[in-house]
Amino acid sequence: MDGRKRIKEEQWQDMMCRLYPELHQQLPDGTYPLSRTFTFQVTEDCNLQCKYCYQGHKTKKVMSFDTAKKAVDMLLSATPENNSYINPVVSPGIIIEFIGGEPFLQADLIYNIMTYFCREARRLCHPWAERHSFSICSNGILYNTPQVQKILNKFKDQISFSITIDGNKELHDSCRVFPDGSPSYDIAVTAAKDWMKRGNYLGTKITIAPGNVMYVYDALTHMLSLGYTNIHANCVYEKGWTEEHARIMYYELKRFTDYLMDNDKEDSVWVALFEETVGHPMTEDDNSNFCGGTGKMLCVDPTGHYSTCIRFLPSSLGNDAPPLYLGDVDRGLITTDEEKKIVAELNAITRRSQSTDKCFYCPIANGCGWCSGLCYQENGTPNKRVTHICVMHQSRALANIYFWNRYYRKHGSLDRYKIDIPEEWALKIIPEDEWKMLNELAGK
Repeated sequence: MDGRKRIKEEQWQDMMCRLYPELHQQLPDGTYPLSRTFTFQVTEDCNLQCKYCYQGHKTKKVMSFDTAKKAVDMLLSATPENNSYINPVVSPGIIIEFIGGEPFLQADLIYNIMTYFCREARRLCHPWAERHSFSICSNGILYNTPQVQKILNKFKDQISFSITIDGNKELHDSCRVFPDGSPSYDIAVTAAKDWMKRGNYLGTKITIAPGNVMYVYDALTHMLSLGYTNIHANCVYEKGWTEEHARIMYYELKRFTDYLMDNDKEDSVWVALFEETVGHPMTEDDNSNFCGGTGKMLCVDPTGHYSTCIRFLPSSLGNDAPPLYLGDVDRGLITTDEEKKIVAELNAITRRSQSTDKCFYCPIANGCGWCSGLCYQENGTPNKRVTHICVMHQSRALANIYFWNRYYRKHGSLDRYKIDIPEEWALKIIPEDEWKMLNELAGK
């Protein structure tokens, strides 16, 4: 039974598949082309100093408009014959994303890039002239400036805009602070309220880190009070998680489940942490790669260098590993033997190739994620998974047992969410009486 009546907001890529099914045919490699993302890192600079930021080596570098134009020209001239990596066949639609640092520090540049892309795509009668979307995720600090409002007003029907709010004030301000340590919540939430008050959809994502996991319940309920009904949330993949964090996470999500059920909100809210598929084994023939950083995306940094993901660039890697470049705006994309080798290796990465037997045959593998850039940073190769998040995924699996079996019982369904997490793992996070309750709830 697909218990949820509430369906999460349709992603732009999924909308493209629905509107243009004839464009999404199976390719020789067995994949179905969707809409790839091309990211402009317009600056490494940021006006905040978030404690969990993976870009720990930011500088003041800024992209020039000349560099941006060359990247746009490369995109719009790409064909399967001259650019097999990204073109309108492998990507029937395209998402143009802007990131920093804080992207709106270069709002004028972003406006000029968006304007240039639209004008050139129309002039060339390019398929992406009608099948593109812009995406910007901001911290909201510069939201009210004339330059930012100019972008949002002109492109509001083409843009996916989000302001990062980590939930309630305590959670948000525990990590998302200015360089002097002062908080940013009030500014961000004021901007978010204004955008939604105008009738616009606003996305957000709660980032859960060891320093703020104790605020998860308050954060989620607060997001509902702000008017959000689709809440994306995930734990960071970096080091630092312990069984105590997992225990806190489980009880925070259990408390949130009770809040939803007791207030009849379980069908009007979608929260990414609760999915019926999470916490179960994956079949051996499911060899899909969770992270798109292995050859399914493309970005350009302020200096004009191409890479598959911002996590492979110097602002993220620092001195831990050399940047994984795929060319530059002057020389071209994937022109050398070394760059071709890098792409071939990225394309060859599968769930099996990068996973130990423990990961691949994990009884709760479904729903577990990873970052290929972090794998590269820590292991020297994106083809070897980092597993710092294991205990938090176990906690999430336990919380889904509680959520879904409460849901089924409340709605009179005979379905039950199957318990696949081993008892040994569960008892490292929750006590025996809690484990017994979950098994009874599941009908075991």
